Amino acid sequence: MFQSLSKYFPMGIISIFLVALLGCQASSAPLEFAPDGAVIQQTIKAKLATHYRDLSQTITATPPQLEIKNITVKDIDSLFLNRLPVYHVRGTYDVSLTFSRQDRNRRNNSFDLYLQRQQEGKTWRSLQPDARGWRSYQLE
Repeated sequence: MFQSLSKYFPMGIISIFLVALLGCQASSAPLEFAPDGAVIQQTIKAKLATHYRDLSQTITATPPQLEIKNITVKDIDSLFLNRLPVYHVRGTYDVSLTFSRQDRNRRNNSFDLYLQRQQEGKTWRSLQPDARGWRSYQLE
């Protein structure tokens, strides 16, 4: 096959094409290993809890109780980082906030998460891109 193609294309172009083709196939992780709803919910809740804890410390108040509902994943893609799959998940969710004196419901909030399955496949890390690379947080 390569001999007949080499009549029409120089071997260097064929090599570049094959490397690019194989590289593209290996650049995304299989979606069947993507995080499930519980992992996404846990990540959103952890980010919100940290935000409200920090805010509450600033204003000397008790952080609200959080309930995450109606998670809708609108887009998911993947890449590899340090040979481990990273899933970029985007979508929306609803949250109920219970403060000491009032309740608030916020609908249709967007999320944009990077989640990495760890080597043993039992735990996940939340990743955040920054100017120096990636910040990583273990999910409990």
